[in-house]
Amino acid sequence: METNQQDSTSTALLSDRDSQQDGDSDGEEVKYVVYKKRWLVLFIVTFLGFSSDMIWMSFSPAATIMADYYNVSINEINVVSLAHMILPIGFSFVASWLLDSYGLRPSLLIGSWVALIGSVLRVISTMHFMPSSWRFPVVLTGQAIAATVAPIFNVCTTKVSEQWFGPKQRSLSTMVVSASYGITLANLITPIIIKYKGVQFMFILYAGFPLFGALITTFGMTSSKPPTPPSPSAAAGVQPFWPGVKQILKNRQFIILMLLVGLESGLFDALSVVAEEMMCTHGYEPTFSGLVMGVQSGVGVFGALFASLYVDRTKLFEETLKVLYCLSSTSVALMMTVSCIPHMQAPILITNIAYGIFSSAAYPIALELSVETSYPVAEGTSNGLILMFIHLEGVIFTFILEALSQPMTNYERIHQKCNPTTPHHQGSNVTSGYHGYNNSYGIHGYYDSSTYHPSRFYNSVTKTNVSEPKDMTVAMMVFAGLECFQAIALTLFFKSGNRRLKAEETMEPAEGESSVNA
Repeated sequence: METNQQDSTSTALLSDRDSQQDGDSDGEEVKYVVYKKRWLVLFIVTFLGFSSDMIWMSFSPAATIMADYYNVSINEINVVSLAHMILPIGFSFVASWLLDSYGLRPSLLIGSWVALIGSVLRVISTMHFMPSSWRFPVVLTGQAIAATVAPIFNVCTTKVSEQWFGPKQRSLSTMVVSASYGITLANLITPIIIKYKGVQFMFILYAGFPLFGALITTFGMTSSKPPTPPSPSAAAGVQPFWPGVKQILKNRQFIILMLLVGLESGLFDALSVVAEEMMCTHGYEPTFSGLVMGVQSGVGVFGALFASLYVDRTKLFEETLKVLYCLSSTSVALMMTVSCIPHMQAPILITNIAYGIFSSAAYPIALELSVETSYPVAEGTSNGLILMFIHLEGVIFTFILEALSQPMTNYERIHQKCNPTTPHHQGSNVTSGYHGYNNSYGIHGYYDSSTYHPSRFYNSVTKTNVSEPKDMTVAMMVFAGLECFQAIALTLFFKSGNRRLKAEETMEPAEGESSVNA
């Protein structure tokens, strides 16, 4: 066994079942080892998820701007963002099989390099030599390629925690990997980068993240597992993929958790796609909606951190999750209400901060609880099914929210901040507010707010597909209602058996012993 300098050492006895499974004789002493290299593995996996989220969130924070740049409708831009929700519906299952069958390192190598290929195609779509009719299909193709491997970075969260971390750090590990760092940063900086540097610069910058991710995975991720397991459950092993799928689909409590976590997180993802549309018709700038989503994800990291530390210590997974979802639904109901009222920036930010803290704190706990509820099914299997339903329900609710949109009122047409290019005055020639490549947010373009006038929309010669935004007040109320339904249903109907915790109690080391920290 290869270890670094040991901080503390002790031994533990595996049960007869575990000793036989590992090929050891009955009663043989083994060490549960927690390696310092786990932090490098955690960083690599977290960074890959961060870079994937940056690719995903390149469009929705500035949907109207990107629609103008690619000469398409906002609905077509939403399709680009939805690629990271539609394709993972099927590829989450593939990612689960890949992780459970071949391990962490091969799966991450495939994911990191394929994501880089998708990012390069996005950059190519902005090049001067690219025919205008090809630009949008090429960027959509690049986005789709990156989306096919995104589930690998999401599904592996609980597997990293189980295989590399001890019982007292598993929830913390899951929280670190699953936190929305990329969503936070992309929502904050994407509109600003496009405004001052252009779309091409933004794509090139964001392509640097998967490049670095591919390199550190190739040279830093040397193995899928540590030489010695960090906990009794990791030593005991899990079921193979296909038997695990059959067993988990018969687990009623897991099905309830899967559907309801999918509902809440799917709504969260849908909101990230349509947030700008929801707010701009009520007079809020795209930069403000980007700030709202960025702050929401950013503060959520702190909420998730404290909640993960709490459940690692208390093991009150179910109770904590139910409380967080109830608080989350209350916060989002208030947020949706005040977002329908113009000039309510401060209340929107306050309620949004509360929603981000509670919703983001609940997510890693839900992932750990899925493992507890389905043990001894492999972590990749349970996590993959959860993510599959998150994306499925996210896509469904995105289309439902869009379908519930209504034509803008006259007041909204005057005060909306959605359409970025309008004529100076009625009867004049159409004058774009954009300067630079292709008369839009281009390679060196920026938006000149002095030409902006929200009184009417237009279709210029080169921008024939720009459509009028819609009022999404009804959609926002339905969103809040679904969040409240999810919290009530989970509180009433879900009961976790904490199977992994109970199994580990029968495999605990003798009193006074602990695992090796190497």
